[in-house]
Amino acid sequence: MPQSSRDHFSLIMPTVDWGPTFALCLEAAQAALDGEDQLVVVFDGEPPPLPDWLQASGALLLKTGVRSGPAAARNLGACQARHPILLFVDADVALHPDAIERIREHFSADPHLEALFGSYDDSPVAPGLVSRFRNLLHHHTHTSHPGPACTFWAGCGAVRRESFLALGGFDAEAYRQPCIEDIEFGLRLHDAGGRILLDPAIEGTHHKRWTLGLMLRTDIRQRAIPWSRLLLSRRQIPSTLNLSAQSRISAALSLCVPFALLTLAIPGAGPWLLLPALAIPLLLLIVLNRSFLALLRRQGGLPLMLTGAPLLVVYLLYSSLSFAMVLIQQWVNTPLGQLRGNLLRSPHAAKGLQIVLVLLGLLALINTIRGIAFNVQAVTGTDLHQRFAEWQLFRDQIYPHARLATPEQQELSYFRTTVYLPPALPLFGMLFAWGGIWQGKITMVIASLTALYLIARVGWTSLRPWGKNAAWLGALSPLTIAGNASCLAHGQFSIVCMGFITLQWLQLQRQQPGWAGISWALAMLKPQIAASFALPFFTRRNVGGLFLGVALLLGLTAAALSHTQTSPVSLALSWIQTLPVFIHHGNANALNLLPRELRRNPVFITALITTLLIAATSIAAALRHHLSRPPQDRTGQSADSINARKPDPLILAAICGIFGMVALHHRHYDNIMLYPAILSCWRNTMLTPRLGDLSLALLISATLWTPQFVLERLPVHRELQVVIWLIVGLALTWRFLNTSRPGIQTSNGSALATHSP
Repeated sequence: MPQSSRDHFSLIMPTVDWGPTFALCLEAAQAALDGEDQLVVVFDGEPPPLPDWLQASGALLLKTGVRSGPAAARNLGACQARHPILLFVDADVALHPDAIERIREHFSADPHLEALFGSYDDSPVAPGLVSRFRNLLHHHTHTSHPGPACTFWAGCGAVRRESFLALGGFDAEAYRQPCIEDIEFGLRLHDAGGRILLDPAIEGTHHKRWTLGLMLRTDIRQRAIPWSRLLLSRRQIPSTLNLSAQSRISAALSLCVPFALLTLAIPGAGPWLLLPALAIPLLLLIVLNRSFLALLRRQGGLPLMLTGAPLLVVYLLYSSLSFAMVLIQQWVNTPLGQLRGNLLRSPHAAKGLQIVLVLLGLLALINTIRGIAFNVQAVTGTDLHQRFAEWQLFRDQIYPHARLATPEQQELSYFRTTVYLPPALPLFGMLFAWGGIWQGKITMVIASLTALYLIARVGWTSLRPWGKNAAWLGALSPLTIAGNASCLAHGQFSIVCMGFITLQWLQLQRQQPGWAGISWALAMLKPQIAASFALPFFTRRNVGGLFLGVALLLGLTAAALSHTQTSPVSLALSWIQTLPVFIHHGNANALNLLPRELRRNPVFITALITTLLIAATSIAAALRHHLSRPPQDRTGQSADSINARKPDPLILAAICGIFGMVALHHRHYDNIMLYPAILSCWRNTMLTPRLGDLSLALLISATLWTPQFVLERLPVHRELQVVIWLIVGLALTWRFLNTSRPGIQTSNGSALATHSP
């Protein structure tokens, strides 16, 4: 039938290559157009040489110059289009011969129609089971919801050019890769009163080949997460396409599957509990999605249906979890109302904080006095007395280890097996060499109080930019840690070691890696504390300090072995045999989250340790890359702007402390190693007062400030502590890898890190 000029199309096809799939789809588009229609090809980036068949196609050829995403490519094509109707077609979609004619008829019959789109057909080209499942799922979703729509699809969708340009086209700034730019545009068009139609009879054949990994990455990162953010930002969720009531119920039921599988971890749970918990939601999912499963069977028989059913559950599950994750993220990022940007300067908040500060100060004072008093009056039984016995043995050239001493030596009244590595033995002389146990007590008290002062000073400096009250919160937060009392009482080295670790970080900030390496080596009195804090040495500038520290440790080891005439091989074998004795199940580490039966299973533990090592290596590699990356371009930038991109040392110290705490053997008197985490959480709360930051600060503070006798009344307090610390550690890691913050010099040096508010 005759057509008016307004019925002609500008077909816009973005692409990133001239491959055979694109050539086939372009040929199909050309065949569907008439002589008056326009064909526009936009290459996203800088194109390779044009093939002869493309030059002969008569298409208008455009390029973005740099890879900018399909949204920008389509916008460029729309600006150069000469016809009033724009038809967007993906470069891997081959239009059916009647598709354009159907679109033309819709626009001719309804002058108020602003946009319409179609669907994939039910014959995808890629033969794999995952490819057929994913393409048929899209086909079924569109064919099940024909009629008026409030969204748009640019895989095969048309829109009036005037309306498209009036709304600014696709959001190319927010979506710089294939994403939901068409959905977002459709919602804007619908909000503006534009009529949108979905006609499943307008079809194209999809040539995309899906793999399971590609499906997971694409659906989660480029669809589920951005779509969830878009919907939550609009505060309304339309009941259309895969957001229909049936789809929402199916998504909720999919969440029952992992919870049902968790029943396997319940002691004594058998099939009688697992089967109903798993069968009921799966049966309901089958009933709700029977039409889609029937489509899979028609198109691929039983193999496709039996493969598609679990894939559907997986698809629904990761879509639901993505939405839940975005919802939680939005909740934790909720600003704290009127206190936003000025949390501690609010008069009411300041008064409440002053009361809290007085209580924290009293608690810190009680912990310190109680710990020192117990240490002074203790006659025997403390850790310091054990170290004194080990020093006596070492002084007499006896290595304090039952497997290395002679029977006569083991008969000594003060003989014991040390839990410390050889480098510690010569260092014990600094405690006991001249005045015995009383010298050790006095030295430990002075060293611990000095370390606490240094740590409190770092806390004060870290929060000082937000006022004096905030500074006192920073200073008292580490001092109030309940484990400090036990550490002081028993003469443990934890506080002293964290003092050396603090020195290490300050010296690294002052670009003194050699001195930092020595401080770290001294902190290796307790390797379970110092080991995780070695991460900042793994940069080209600092690695020399690590070598110096390791050399010092090796020198002390050689001195200890030489003095006691102990073979390194014998020592290594004795440690392998003795180490399990000192690994107690009552420690606050990640193994406590597992049932005792699993902790005793060597196969499971081996697999778990391997997995944790891979995860830890990956996180450490990411952190190291973040530490080592140079500024991209310093041209024309101020020193402040360059410094602002430097990694945040306080958050990095917090990450090292948390993951060291939950991964290795620790007791509650080692909790001082988490003081950078408390400071980081409170400082983040000052920087951006959000519900999530405040919640993390309160949670980690509660786990560390609550007296130990109170915590021990809770049946799962260790497990709860580990879970909270892991959550805080992951949140801080995410923040560290995604933001950088400037450091501020103090009047008498530098703190781990501070921020201007």
